[in-house]
Amino acid sequence: MVPSSDVTLAGTSWFVVEIVGRATSEPRPQLTFGDDGRVGGSTGVNRLGGRYAVADGVLTVTDAVMTRMAGPPEAMDQEQRLLEVLGVPQPLTTVEGGLALGEAGGVARLAPAPDPSVTVER
Repeated sequence: MVPSSDVTLAGTSWFVVEIVGRATSEPRPQLTFGDDGRVGGSTGVNRLGGRYAVADGVLTVTDAVMTRMAGPPEAMDQEQRLLEVLGVPQPLTTVEGGLALGEAGGVARLAPAPDPSVTVER
């Protein structure tokens, strides 16, 4: 793992493929980081949005908002784990095939979406 103090998330889109050691299931959460400091995406159940910043290799998401639809219990558990990850500043590192959040990359892993302009419809 390489610390990512210089990673630019602006204009990129990612699938969340693992949260706290557990692989995500379909529909897989997705995050898109805008050039304007806004983050948007899906938890797999609900749409989310907010602001983001990367400073000194730490990703911080603030002013988060989200729709409030219900889903199957396993999807709601996955959503809750993702929200807990995004709710606190997380160290950001590059790993083979994507990015990792958390100390030693152990909190969440992200894989690039095919095209930054693509968003996942739910």
